[in-house]
Amino acid sequence: MKNKWDNPWFVIPVLLFFNAGFLAAYLIPYGREILLFNNLREEPFNSFFRFVTLLGEFYPFVIFGLAAAFWRFRYAVLIALAGLITLPTVYVLKEQIGADRPITWFNNRGARESVVTVPEEFLNTGQTSFPSGHTTAAFGLYSVLSLILVDKYRRWSLLFALAAILVGVSRVFLVQHFLSDILAGAALGLLVGWLVGRIDQMPFFQRLHVLDRGILRSSSSAA
Repeated sequence: MKNKWDNPWFVIPVLLFFNAGFLAAYLIPYGREILLFNNLREEPFNSFFRFVTLLGEFYPFVIFGLAAAFWRFRYAVLIALAGLITLPTVYVLKEQIGADRPITWFNNRGARESVVTVPEEFLNTGQTSFPSGHTTAAFGLYSVLSLILVDKYRRWSLLFALAAILVGVSRVFLVQHFLSDILAGAALGLLVGWLVGRIDQMPFFQRLHVLDRGILRSSSSAA
């Protein structure tokens, strides 16, 4: 399995995202990025980003994990590892850092009325904003998928990169996170993807040849 960083279909859009994100974070005052979306929080954007944000939840891990199991159990395990590493890591960081969620931040400054929100969207409050868990999960999962498909289906990595990026944008649009939260989440997710790739290259993991079977392959062998 090649290194996903050899795949420009994944690397280029991700690098563009980080460059644009850090430039925006430098030019736009903290919190202002939430207000910049005020005029866009209407249909069809509301429905679009409410759907997109689901791509950073546990559903894609289950769907892609089950699909991968039909191909190779090894790939399903890698996807599961990405989720299992992400969940406790994000939880610990959120608890330790304790950054205000956007709506809490604006409330504390008496500026809640300045924020236009998406109707019926549940707004997380408290001090669990940094880093963005959805963004971490998305970049972790889709970087692992890019790693899995880099040999034969590398162009699919463009869709995975765009999905991860849009998940990050959706968190700001839905008033769940600040720009700095999603940039940190993206970097953390890529680190998770790198770690999963390193685990895959470990000798003991490579020697588990049973993982190179899949549901379809096992069925074929049995027949």
